Amino acid sequence: MHEKDTDKLVHSLKKAEDFHTIFSETRQYTIDQTLKTYLAYWLSEKHVSKSTVLKKAGIAEATGYQYFDGKRNPSREKVIALMIGLGLTLEDSNELMKKTGYAQLYPKHPWDAVVIYGITHSLTISEIDDYLYSEGLKTFGE
Repeated sequence: MHEKDTDKLVHSLKKAEDFHTIFSETRQYTIDQTLKTYLAYWLSEKHVSKSTVLKKAGIAEATGYQYFDGKRNPSREKVIALMIGLGLTLEDSNELMKKTGYAQLYPKHPWDAVVIYGITHSLTISEIDDYLYSEGLKTFGE
């Protein structure tokens, strides 16, 4: 699949006269991968088991395996917990979020700012939860 600059895609869509024509021309550049696909990629890339990731993410195995199998769609917070469990960098985490349709971590939102700090300092879910709790923010466990 060829990559096309996002700004160029937006420009093409804005200038188009006919939806069907432009969509058929730009469809090849859209992202059509599921969270399941990206999780499988990162499991392989990081050489870790689902069980290990779920323990680090603080997610029950019964629920977590359904996320990995694509049988359940996790909340944004659960996706972030999975990324922490996988040990992804902030950049890789935001890329995964963007490509799977979840909002990226945004440092102007207090909850996200704490999580960004945690990811960039390689903190565990428990350590991040402590900071979230101390700031009166929702923890991963809630």
